[in-house]
Order: sequence, then structure tokens, then C-alpha cells
Amino acid sequence: MVSWIGFLDAAELGGCLALDMGLGKTPTVRVAKRPEGRLVDASVRWVPALVDSLAVDSLVAAMPGTVVALGGGDGRATVTSVITAVVEAIVTESVDRMEFPASPPSANTPTDLADTVIARMDGSVFRVHTGLVTDMSRRLDQWSRTITAPARPKLVVQLDAPDSSGVWIVSIRAPAGKGKLVPIDEALRTDRGHRPVTAEWLRLGRLLPALERVGARRRGLVALSQDEAWSFMTVVGPTLASVGFDVRVPALSRRKAKPSLRLFAETPSGSVVGAHQLSNVAWSVLFDDVELTAAEVAKLARQARPLVQSRGRWIEVDRVDIEQAAAALAQREAITQLTGAEILRQSIGLDGSGLAGGVVIHGTSWASDIVRRAGEASMSPVTQPQGFVGELRTYQAEALAWIGFLDAAELGGCLALDMGLGKTPTVLAHLARTAGDGTALVIAPAAVVGNWAAEAIRFAPGLRVIVHHGASRSSARQLEAQIKKADVIITTYATAVRDIEALVKTKWSRIVLDEAQAIKNPASETFQQLRRIPADTRLALTGTPIENGLGDLWAILDFTNPGLVGSRPAFISQMSGDGEVALRALNGILLFRRTKAEPEVAAELPDKIDELDHCTMTVEQIGLYQAVLDDLVEKADRDGDGEAKKGAILAAITALKQICNHPAAYRDDRQPLAGRSGKLARLEEIVESVFAAGERILVFTHFATWGRRLAEHLTEVTGVPIACYDGSLARGVRDRLVTEFQTGTGPGAMVLSLKAGGTGLNLTAANHVVLYDRWWNPAVEDQARDRAWRIGQSRTVISHRLVCPGTVDERVEEVVAGKRHIAQVVLARSSSIADLNTDQLRLALGLRPDELLAEDD
Repeated sequence: MVSWIGFLDAAELGGCLALDMGLGKTPTVRVAKRPEGRLVDASVRWVPALVDSLAVDSLVAAMPGTVVALGGGDGRATVTSVITAVVEAIVTESVDRMEFPASPPSANTPTDLADTVIARMDGSVFRVHTGLVTDMSRRLDQWSRTITAPARPKLVVQLDAPDSSGVWIVSIRAPAGKGKLVPIDEALRTDRGHRPVTAEWLRLGRLLPALERVGARRRGLVALSQDEAWSFMTVVGPTLASVGFDVRVPALSRRKAKPSLRLFAETPSGSVVGAHQLSNVAWSVLFDDVELTAAEVAKLARQARPLVQSRGRWIEVDRVDIEQAAAALAQREAITQLTGAEILRQSIGLDGSGLAGGVVIHGTSWASDIVRRAGEASMSPVTQPQGFVGELRTYQAEALAWIGFLDAAELGGCLALDMGLGKTPTVLAHLARTAGDGTALVIAPAAVVGNWAAEAIRFAPGLRVIVHHGASRSSARQLEAQIKKADVIITTYATAVRDIEALVKTKWSRIVLDEAQAIKNPASETFQQLRRIPADTRLALTGTPIENGLGDLWAILDFTNPGLVGSRPAFISQMSGDGEVALRALNGILLFRRTKAEPEVAAELPDKIDELDHCTMTVEQIGLYQAVLDDLVEKADRDGDGEAKKGAILAAITALKQICNHPAAYRDDRQPLAGRSGKLARLEEIVESVFAAGERILVFTHFATWGRRLAEHLTEVTGVPIACYDGSLARGVRDRLVTEFQTGTGPGAMVLSLKAGGTGLNLTAANHVVLYDRWWNPAVEDQARDRAWRIGQSRTVISHRLVCPGTVDERVEEVVAGKRHIAQVVLARSSSIADLNTDQLRLALGLRPDELLAEDD
């Protein structure tokens, strides 16, 4: 059914309909003015030959009543007039761009009139004798009726696919009774009566001029080029069918075939199994399921209209794809052997194919076996592993199957479930079902060590878990004895580095790194020391695998599979452009990625609301802000360029952010806090409303000292002892605060420093989050918010971002908005801040009076 959306849409559709009818556009000559004596003013008009009555009927049926009313109640007449107007406009515009011979001075003879009509195809008026124009109009009408008249008897027009010679053949046959068809040449010889077959043959000849081509094999049998065959399948054939011919063409696909590189690996028997396995390889290109060698690709490139037959259908191939396929094969012509690791890198796109379909592995090799088993794992989720108490969600069950695949393949990997999607329970489920394999080492930030221990008791109570952390932790000799008795040892990054010599003495069944972005710097001591720890497999957990760029992802993957993903520069170069493309390429083999943005995951999570709260600046804040900025400009002029200037700018930015928070955050004075900061006033309002509703709230700041002052102030205002969770607290105290907050036995609010409390914690008892000050990295803010918006949350989470308009606060908001985009497309960093001159500094950091909210606003 054709839809009508307003009269103009109908007109556009009518034009498309008429154009789709192909040859269904015919010229006619019409009288432009009443005759004066024997002469009339005439013009050429283009009238659509409405060969597809069903399409016209669909337009009439779908036409709104208002359009029918505008047309005087005759729907078909309205549709016809719309199509006529559009077709005439389109054809006339095309004719205007064409060159024709000059019109004769007069049209007094049939020949002069024919020349005049050709010269006046643009619709311009000319004067002609009445009898001549009447005769020509009649002839044109007769000609158009031969096109639109239904075919009887119905000739069969068949296009046959090319044989070994590559020639396409069109053959015409006619019905001969009892369902029999005979070649048109035979039918024409026996045509009798009113000669209906001859009439149809002549009509077909007007629509398909190739039938009259010189050199045709015989009457009704003609060869077509590749380009002509494609045109016949896509344009000419449908036109012939629409005017009553029985058109038969090979199956056709409208989409274009996309190429992929095919790598066939053959491994000699007795070869070593693993990443170092050496295989003989051969290269070819696949267009859908059609395999082509380099010679066949070259032959395809020489075709006027490159076509391949895939799954019984003919598909067009883009010339750019052919060129890329030829280049890809040429680059690999000399590569006849690859290791298992190299083949796997080809498969997951780390060595680049340059083709839209990537690389497809066939044959027998360690890498092809890895790819096959990864696919099988994705189809066999583990829903209820032995020893696990709880219920895994669908994506967690799939992740668990993937971890099992890694073990079987002796590979490491990165479990990159989005923050809050349950990485810890998923890993505990695997540790529970593989407890007999040996002792596992879990390394996590200090803030979440207690969470790991608590989650192990909850989800895998059968596991023997020991926490190795703190001043009273076991000695090296004691640890060696404990390892033999434990299923899981949990420690922190700092402790692992300090006790590295004790840890490297054990061959662990697996190492698990939580918040694995901690090893994103491969030159760091943490990365270098932890890499020394021997283990059968290594598993990294992170919700932000490309937090700051593709280098982070490389470091994690290189830790989990040393040397497998190649060098860092090559990895970044190959995967540059879009970090998510890299994640998708690796997904299911070296990495398992699921995000909250995926519909099936989002359906299992509560809604979240992000609000941007604009807060007023007090007079005190404005004065301090301008003073710091003026001092910065003076220092910048004095220090010139270099590190001193850069240090001054960074220090000033920190001071300006502190002033936006509160004057006391900058001055560190002990004066009362109330009434001196717009942000603080807004926070008090939010806390009051949250407490009134009986709900709980988290307040994040990246200034730990200010966080403690903030907690003290909120305690005074609410009468509730509100604590500040920061790095100065002992681990036991931090664990107690989290437990009391989660169980409801503690206060309904908690202030947290971003560094200590922004990752790893499960604080779903809160459904309100306040980001009191802004941080440049959006992933850090997302991690803080996700302490509440995660699995286990049953209510809508409301996140408040407090911003002072017209200040550095708003610049951070602009940068964060940009970095959210940068984190998606992995763009290069901007130029150095030290390059800014004084005018640029005022523009970047200065107060914007037109945006500034004062106390009396």
C-alpha cells in the first residue's frame, strides 16, 4: 500500500511512480490556444503512460479525503493529474539541459512539423497548421497505446545466466497451446488470423531495441553484455513485466557483495599446538560465499559491470571493493607461512585486511580451532554453575561460558562488562566451579578488597578465601602455607608489588586483576612486577577498557596474553579511529564486552536520570575567583613559556575549582560554611528532600580535605552523623561504613572522595548521587555514579551535577561533553595548556558575566 502524507508528498511519490514505469513516458502535441483560422498555437507535453494500474489504484485507495475533495471528488483523476504534472516537470527540466537543432522558420509540412517538435521538446509554443497537428497527435497517441496495451498472447522474455563463455542471452518465446512454448522465430512463421504474435513482437521491439541489433544469433535470440544484463534485470525487465510481458530473469540481490579475506591454513601433523604453531597458508577473497583467486579478481575487475553469483542470486560488486581486494591479495602474495598467534591476529583484525568483511579463517590450525570454540562458547551459556549461590543474568552466563573457553584454550582475556553489571559475581561463579584447578590470585584496589571477600561469602560460600593485606598480613613463609590451603587469595595492587618475591614462587591457577586500568601504563612498576607472577591464565576486569585511549586496552591485553596482540604502536595504529570498533573486533575471543546501552542489558537495569544543576555564585566567590585569575595572568606574563607557566595554570585551575565549591575549600579557613556558596546551598536542598523521602544519597568530591569539611557541615545541618569515605581511613573502617550504609544501619548520606570511593564499591542502597565538583575525565564521573546505578538497584537513580555557570566549572562541563565523544572515537589529545597566551587564558578560565548567576538572580 502506498502512503499519502500530504499533497506534496503525493506529488513526489507520483513522480517516482511514473519514473519507475521506465518507458511509460510519452510525448504528445497539444493545442495551446484556440485556433485562429487554419493555424493554432501548439506545444509539446510529456504525458505519463500509466502502465501499472495496480500502483495507481494503490495511490487512489491511500489518498486522504481532503486530497480527494481538493480534486473535486474524483480520486483517480487527482492521482493522474499529480503524476502528469510531476512527470512533465521532471522531463522538461531534463530536456532543458539537452541541445537540439534549431527549429525551422515554419511548420507547414509534416517534415517541418517533426523537426519543430524535436526542437521544441522543452514545451515552448509554436504555430502550426491545424490539420498537421491533429494528424501528429493522433499518431503519437496510437504509438503510446501500443506501449500501454496489455499483451495478448503473452510473450515470454527470458534472460539466461552466462555460460562458460560469459555471454548473457535473451530469448523470446511464444505460447503454442497446452502450456507449450516455442521460439518466437517459429511462432512468427505460423502466425495467422489477426497476427497477434506479430503485433506483440513489434510492440516488444519498440520497448527492447536490442532485439533488432545487427549480428543477433537469430530472430528472438540476442547476446547481452554484462552491463546490459544488469540493466535488463534491474530496469528493462520490470518495465516489460509492467506492460504485460512474461519476464523471466535470474534471481537478483539488490545489495552489493562485500569482500572479506580468506585465509586457508594447513598445519602439518605433529606440529606443536599453540600460539607458536607454524602453518602453511593460502590467500583468496570472498564476495559473500564466492571465493576468488587473485587472477579471478583481476578478471572481475575487467568486467564492465562486475557481478558474482552468490547462493543462487546475482550480486553487483563495487569497483572500489575489487581494487581493495586485489591490493590485499598482492600484499600477502609472499606470505606462505604464519604462526598460530599471527593467524589469530589476522582473524580479530589486529593485522588489518583492508576489506569490509575482515579476515575469515579456514582449514586446520590452532587459531581456527580457537575461533571455532569461541563461537561454540557463545552458544552455550552456563546458567547455574556448581558451587554458586545466586542467579546469573543472561549476559553473565554468556561471560561465564567465555571464561571457560579461555581456560580450555589456555588464553587470557579481558572481562569488560560495563560498570555495575556484575563482573565480581561472574568471576566468583567461575572460581567456584574450578576450585579444584588450584589457587587463584585476585588483585584489586584496597577499597574493594573487602567487597570481594563479602561477595565470595555471599555467592560462593564453599570457596576457601584468604585476604592478604595490611600490616598484620602473613609473612612470605606463612603465605606459602596458606596458599596450599586456600582456593582464592585476595590482595591489593600495592601489597602485591611489595610482596612480589613471595607471589612469584607460586604457579597460580589464574590471576584476576580487578579495576585493571591500574596497569594501563606498561612502563609502571605495577605492570612490570605483576607480569612476573606465573599463572595458567590471566583475567582482567574493567568497565572502561579504553578509558584514556587504545594504549590502555593494549596494556591490558598484553598483560593477559604477553606478546599475542603485537606491539603497542602497531596495535594503536591498526585500531585507530574508533575504540568501540576495536572492542567489537576482539569481542568474544580476547575480550568479552557488554554495556548498559545494549537493549537486552538495559532491560534488566533501573532507569537513571542525569540532571545539571546551575548554582549561584556568592559575592565572596566571585571576588576570590577574579583575584586568582588576575594573579595567574600576571604570572603567565612574567614566566613566559615552559613548565613554570604550565604549573601556574594548573595550580590556578585547581584553585578556581575550589572557589566554585566554596571559599573555605580554597582558603582552608575554619569559618562557618553556611551562606557562602551556591553549591553548598543547593546540596543542602537536595539532602533535605532526599531525607524527607526516606531515601539515601552519595556525595562525591575529588578534594578529600573538602570532603571531610562537607561531611562535618552536613552533620551539623541534618543532625545525622555523616561520614566521609576517603583514603585516610583504615580498610576496616571503610568496610564498616559501606556495610552500615548498605544495610540501613548507618546514616542515609555519605560523602566520598572520587579517588577512594569512585570505583569498585557497591552502594545500591542509595538512589541519589551528587557530583559536587566536576572532573575532566567522564569515565571517572560515570564510575562514581555507577556505585548506585548497577545490578541490585531497584529504583530510579537520580544523578545531580553541580555547576557554576560562566566559570571554570562550565568549561569542565564542555570538556567532559567533548571527552565523552573523544572516548568514543579515540581522538588525539589537544595541544599543551602551556601554549595559551594571556588573552586565551582569560577566555578559557575567566568569568563570563552574561552567564554568571549572582546571589540575587
